[in-house]
Amino acid sequence: MPRKEQGWITFQLSLEERQLLEQYCKRFQRTKTDVLRSLLRSLQGQSLKEQGKQFDSEEVDLDLL
Repeated sequence: MPRKEQGWITFQLSLEERQLLEQYCKRFQRTKTDVLRSLLRSLQGQSLKEQGKQFDSEEVDLDLL
């Protein structure tokens, strides 16, 4: 993908969330970018509207470890 079509996303994590991400990356020898990109790609095709739901962050279970 050409760089000009890429974009940056910046967000803050709690200490616990950051540690979880870092532990996962270390365990599976993957970069944070790779892990987050894979997570987003896994969401493709899953339409919350089709399920008749509104997004509820409490329902999202990443089950990373």
